[in-house]
Amino acid sequence: MIRITFVRNCTMILEYGGKKFVVDPMFRAKGETEELPSTLHAEKPPLTDLPMNPQEIMNGADAVLVTHIHPGHLDKAAGKLVPETMPFFVQNILDKDNARKFGLKKTQTINMNLSTHLGDIKVLRTAGVHGDGKIMDVLNDMENSSGIVLQKDKEKTVFITGDTVWCYGLEQGLGYNPDVIVAYLGACRAFNMRYTMNLEDLEKLHRTVPKAKIVCVHMDTFENQPLTRQQVRAWAFSNGLQDQILVPENGETLSFE
Repeated sequence: MIRITFVRNCTMILEYGGKKFVVDPMFRAKGETEELPSTLHAEKPPLTDLPMNPQEIMNGADAVLVTHIHPGHLDKAAGKLVPETMPFFVQNILDKDNARKFGLKKTQTINMNLSTHLGDIKVLRTAGVHGDGKIMDVLNDMENSSGIVLQKDKEKTVFITGDTVWCYGLEQGLGYNPDVIVAYLGACRAFNMRYTMNLEDLEKLHRTVPKAKIVCVHMDTFENQPLTRQQVRAWAFSNGLQDQILVPENGETLSFE
């Protein structure tokens, strides 16, 4: 049984293989982000409150997974609640160093070529491309992201895409033939380019792994997310995919047997 409790943006509780993972924990209250300018909305992000108490999210957690360190994926409010002894998985050495600024000490990187483990669960990393333009020109402002694959014997495979556009790394993740895909959408734009997936990419995800359940997140929370959950639901319904393309509300739990 896989259970995903969607919290907000891309923060979620993922119960997998007998373990509780907290993914991309961002716990700041509504309107408390100062690092990012608002463009689509007059108010400061996040645009919504947390649907549950942050301590409730962390209670009983076995590990934290962070696709990349960015204000929408990790903040100081979350860092204060992560125990120093809790395994904390990040994509690379740079993010490992940045995690220490949040007081997180038991941080380990996910090897791109070898599987990392939490007990008998494999934790694998896939490359993302955080922009469809000349991303190397803006890496000082917008770091690349990674996807994460979870595997365990006799369990379904889960693929968390992270912030990316369609790229080889995303195709690599789909090559694991995931049963459940957590897709980071939003069609986010900055630096005159798009840096998360849109409806066209969602259609490609479905065509590539047609039997997978796709859980769509990373919308309706930050300022540069023009693609909304309502639009994704409407697209799924119009294509008869409402049973395959799932768009949870904040605080909603989805189960997969």
